[in-house]
Amino acid sequence: MIFWSHAPGQHLPNDTIHQIVQGHPELIGIGAVDPALQGTEAALAEVERAVHTLGLAGIDLEPGFGAPARHPDDPVYFPIYDLAQDLDIPVFLMSGPTTPDLRYNDPAPLAQVAQAFPCLKLVAYHGYWPNVQQAIGVAFRYENVFLVPDMYLFQPGTQAYVEAANSFLGEQFLFGSSYPFRPIGQTIEDFLALGFHAGVVEKLLFDNAARLLKL
Repeated sequence: MIFWSHAPGQHLPNDTIHQIVQGHPELIGIGAVDPALQGTEAALAEVERAVHTLGLAGIDLEPGFGAPARHPDDPVYFPIYDLAQDLDIPVFLMSGPTTPDLRYNDPAPLAQVAQAFPCLKLVAYHGYWPNVQQAIGVAFRYENVFLVPDMYLFQPGTQAYVEAANSFLGEQFLFGSSYPFRPIGQTIEDFLALGFHAGVVEKLLFDNAARLLKL
């Protein structure tokens, strides 16, 4: 997948994502909006355009990186969640320790969104590391929450991700490369060495994402 943010100081237009993936069926584009910057109506219209006109497969939001920073359960995002649920597309949420204010790397507000929109698939890339147990707890409670720790899977304290994926989280855990921050080949090799059970590896590397993106 290829996606980018729509946050202050960091924005790649959805049209550019479309241009990158067009003609490359092996690539899937994810769009981005920021209703706090664009306004609700403009952001909703852009979601519709990204999906129906540009053929992008999901929408990215980055609440903790906005100005001001927000949690994912901020009401400004609820119209986006509602539309994404109606369109049956996943919403990708930025998390992780690069959040400018670490208070916004808290998985608890994600639980409120998962509860309010039970048919909306919510994907937390960077997996809310280092709040590993809390993120796993939210995914345990809400089956519409997916975790993608990507490069943070190789940091201290992440064995709990592996243990969860080997048990109850096998359908809600996805591989992520974090390319270009990590070489894809190296990341796959390191991923396979973490101790995932043979019966879940194919789910983590492909099946869960295929189901999420309706491939």
